[in-house]
Amino acid sequence: MTEPGFRLGASVWGFYGRVPPEDWPTLPDAVRAILSIDPDLGVEAWGSKSLDAPAAPEAELIELAEVCREAGFVTVHVRGVHMTWDPTGLRREIDFAGRVHASVLVLHPVCLGLTRPSDRLDVPEVRRIAGYAAERGVRLALENLEDTVWLLDRVLEEIGGNPEGTNLGICIDAGHAHMSHDAGREPVTNYLERYAGQLEHVHLHDNHGASDEHLLPGDGTIDWSRALRTLEEIGFEKTAVLEVHPEGVSVTEGIRRGLAYLARRSG
Repeated sequence: MTEPGFRLGASVWGFYGRVPPEDWPTLPDAVRAILSIDPDLGVEAWGSKSLDAPAAPEAELIELAEVCREAGFVTVHVRGVHMTWDPTGLRREIDFAGRVHASVLVLHPVCLGLTRPSDRLDVPEVRRIAGYAAERGVRLALENLEDTVWLLDRVLEEIGGNPEGTNLGICIDAGHAHMSHDAGREPVTNYLERYAGQLEHVHLHDNHGASDEHLLPGDGTIDWSRALRTLEEIGFEKTAVLEVHPEGVSVTEGIRRGLAYLARRSG
């Protein structure tokens, strides 16, 4: 088996999402723990230690930016406080992404004001925000949630489907795709193929198709051999991160196991 053809990393969220606050490391230490596995790994950073926690102290963010320079690549996931239509807040997240040298900022659809089919996209303002990100070297990537083909399609139709021109691409979350019923019997493969031309980033985690468990690859029911083969077939060579909450082992050991599993299923 060969290594995947894309660049691999891990999200710091695994150190916080289902961990008691008293066991939370600092954000820089979470990045260091990932890089201790392999210094070539990338990292997906957050500006806080949980979805809705306040921003980390300024001194910690300064140190985070320095540590992130050592990573193979950096992406950023939008914080929960900015999971709403707030153009000013989005620009702050873009500033944070630029500060930690991130190439991609992952957004949830609600960040663009879309949660229901009746919601309308503020196309001029979204284009201005994407331009603001481009000036800072950050590409925006809209993440699929469960059953969101309609939403991703609408954004691409209204904003444009060429990320090089719009600075807005797609992040496919394999776990969210696996829970979806709007993309046929092979939803992970179908999501990846459908958005191959806009695919900027991938989130890798597993589940059993019913809830967002964030299991290690192989601990759920995703067909990883097929998913990885699809990524190879569409020529995906960008970035992907493990976004996992290991059970029964440390986060670093879980990441090690996840990387090893993906390597065995590649090729």
